Amino acid sequence: MKRIPWEVDVFDFSDAYVAGFFDGDGSLVATLEKQTAKYRRTYRPRIKLNFTQHLKHRDVLEKLREYLKAGIVRISVSHDLAELVVVDRVAVKRILEAMLPHLVIKKKQAVLALEIIRSLGKNERTNRISDDMYKNIIEKIGLIRSLNSGTGGKEQKIFDPVTTSRISEGVAEMSL
Repeated sequence: MKRIPWEVDVFDFSDAYVAGFFDGDGSLVATLEKQTAKYRRTYRPRIKLNFTQHLKHRDVLEKLREYLKAGIVRISVSHDLAELVVVDRVAVKRILEAMLPHLVIKKKQAVLALEIIRSLGKNERTNRISDDMYKNIIEKIGLIRSLNSGTGGKEQKIFDPVTTSRISEGVAEMSL
């Protein structure tokens, strides 16, 4: 019996298939997430991978999650969408490295995201990296966002990473 496309077995997945899926129905999100006041820097970089499908194909995302051994499937009933979201930095790095040789459309974003992750190393927060490295990471996040289609609709903020450290009381921020 012939299978229909959304009846995919977890063993049918490959890194090339996942990369093609990601190029077509995925997104790489690079953001600066606000941290609590106990950290030296106000913002920390966050790289997130999303794989999106119509709600009726949620089972494909569940099987993809099993294959990747990472992420969580979220449902948006109001938009008829299901989304596999991967935020764990170690998992994001592993998945991007596996997809990288096969990516076409999102290859530049993946390379930049891997550079960010590698520059952070094992530092979960940005406290232990230099101001120059922090500034470089922020610039790469801006590059990733400029390469993305921009359909997210969120305004990107630009700021001086040195003046946004919690060394002083104020936080200098400028909008684009």
